Amino acid sequence: MYALCLVSCSIKTDRTACPGLVCLTARGGDEDLMQVYASGVSSCYEGQMSKDGETAGLSFDIERGAVLLNVMSGLHSCSLEDDKVLIEPGEEMDEIYAYSDSIGVYSDLVEVVCTLHKQFAQLYLTIIESETSTYPFYVKVKGNVCGMDRFSLSPVRGDFSRMIHPVIGEYHKICLPRQEDDSLELEFYDKDFTKADGAPVDKLALGDYIKASGYDWTSEDLQDLYVNVDYSDAGVSVRICDWEKIEL
Repeated sequence: MYALCLVSCSIKTDRTACPGLVCLTARGGDEDLMQVYASGVSSCYEGQMSKDGETAGLSFDIERGAVLLNVMSGLHSCSLEDDKVLIEPGEEMDEIYAYSDSIGVYSDLVEVVCTLHKQFAQLYLTIIESETSTYPFYVKVKGNVCGMDRFSLSPVRGDFSRMIHPVIGEYHKICLPRQEDDSLELEFYDKDFTKADGAPVDKLALGDYIKASGYDWTSEDLQDLYVNVDYSDAGVSVRICDWEKIEL
């Protein structure tokens, strides 16, 4: 944890040039540890805080003016580059909860109370009633979002793919980032990847089915998705689940 050190001011000085104290209280997320990042015009603060019960608290000095504030939990396997949370190639989105807003620091003390919101959707995918002769030995979830912007919380465009080897009748959990459109696909491959060009043997427009179910990728808290695929009959069912944590 570190913070930018700013020169303190006495009562007799013109305090408009003095830093303001931000008292932050945050709740939400599945983890106790939260990362805090605040960016002003010419200074910034970066640190961590831990929950004590349901909330976490932290105070820090930063220059007066408009300040971009981000609080985030759940960052593990994704990387943070130029204020973008990026998914590693072939991997999944982290289970990130986040808050982001611009706050005005124009006085000695500013109090901020915030709630972190769910920035990922768990896709519970299962292949059902598939005949052995048509069983897709590998299934790839493919999309065009590779992460999120830490301040706008909006999707970052880029390649996303996650390959699984499904077991008939069992759920397979894939953590997805917030999407910017309905272009998610499922690609099906045979066990030996026998097509010379490495192309899939079949595809399914997953994003269209999710859209038809009424799913909203712009929700403040993303809901989880259950997708059942009857590969032999090309049937697909999509169920939207409230975002309480489910252990399988």
